[in-house]
This record gives sequence, C-alpha cells and structure tokens, in this order.
Amino acid sequence: MRGQAEAPGNDMLSEENIAEWRLCAPSLREAELSDGETLYRQGEEPGFLYCLMRGVVRLSHVAESGAQITLAIAGAGDLFGRVSPGRASAHAASALGDARVLMIAPSDVERLVAKSPSFSSFLSAGLEASRERAERRLIDRQTKTVAVRLIETLGELAQAFGAPCPHGYSLEIRLTQQDIADLVHASRPVVTRIMNGLRRRGALDYRRDLICVNHLALQSLAKEKGGDL
Repeated sequence: MRGQAEAPGNDMLSEENIAEWRLCAPSLREAELSDGETLYRQGEEPGFLYCLMRGVVRLSHVAESGAQITLAIAGAGDLFGRVSPGRASAHAASALGDARVLMIAPSDVERLVAKSPSFSSFLSAGLEASRERAERRLIDRQTKTVAVRLIETLGELAQAFGAPCPHGYSLEIRLTQQDIADLVHASRPVVTRIMNGLRRRGALDYRRDLICVNHLALQSLAKEKGGDL
C-alpha cells in the first residue's frame, strides 16, 4: 500500500524522460489494462519491470490454505515486477479497475541504469520508497494497535485513492473488509468490529459498494490512539 512515503516516480515520468528512455530500451512500452486483468501470476517469473501510470493494481499471495492475501495496493508511480531476470514471483499482480502501466524488460533496465541518469534516479527513488514502506509496515505491526493501524491505513487510502464526497472521501477502489484486514495484518472479525465502531463515531459510511471516509474524523481518532475502538 502506498503510505507516507509517496511514490517519487510521478515527477520523473514526463513524456521527455520516457522518450529518452525509449532510445536505449527497445522493449519499453505502455499498456492499457482492464478490470481484473492479470499482469503476472504467483510462481511465474515477471517478464517486465512495471511502473503504474494510472489506476490501481493489487499485489496478492495465495497461501497453502488457499486463502488469497492482499499484500499491497499499488498506485500511480509505484514500481513492481522484476528488475533482473531469473526468479519467480511470490505474489500475483492484477488491475483493480482500468489501469495503464509502463513496461520495461529486465535486460533493458540494466542498459538504462548504465546509460540514463534520469532513469537511474527514477529507479533508485522508486525502490527506496518501496523499501521504506515495507519497513514502516513492519514497525507499525510491532508497535501499534490494530485500531491505530486501521485508522492510519484508511486515511492513507482516502488520500491516495479517494474522490471527494459528502462524507469526505469515497474510496474509488473496490476493497473488501478482508482486503483491508490483510493490509493491516489483522483478522477480518477484528477489523469488522473496529470499522463498525468508526461508523458509529462518524468516521466511516458506506454507499453501495464503496467506503466513504471522513478524513478529519479519522485524524481526530488517530490523535486519540484509536480511542475505545
């Protein structure tokens, strides 16, 4: 999931930079994805390094029990896939709604790093942002309650993927309570109980299949460290 360390690739994904990268990366191309389309499956070797230009991509893992676990929600500017060839992926990547991705073969990634300072900076910043997000999630899991992790995650999702609505922000991505539970490393019944508490306190509402987030109410609850949720 995208968090406080925003993907820095957005500013670097100018038409000028992409045109420059294309000169020494024949494989570079952009592709449109439809809702539910899979870029690569768990156990397969991703054929490309992907950068999300527009839309949302879910990264998920299927456990031995058969349960599908949502690992992260990628947004515009986020990197995923493979930088170098030779390894299968432990997760799958699929579009949530329509999306657009930039694709570069690993062999061209190596060439671009050697020849293009702008691409080298773009890749380094993107990988560093991914590392910082993973580190923060691990620290949060060990130091914060489920309620605080949930409040902060909903706030981040609202800022990254929300559209203004009467309640604050309407999450324009279809996430189940199980998806959200996976993102905060908690069980679905616990997350359901806390979300019901947030709704009673005016921080959440539901419209059809969308979650509406009152960002100001969430911020207030975050300062209270989750209150009595």
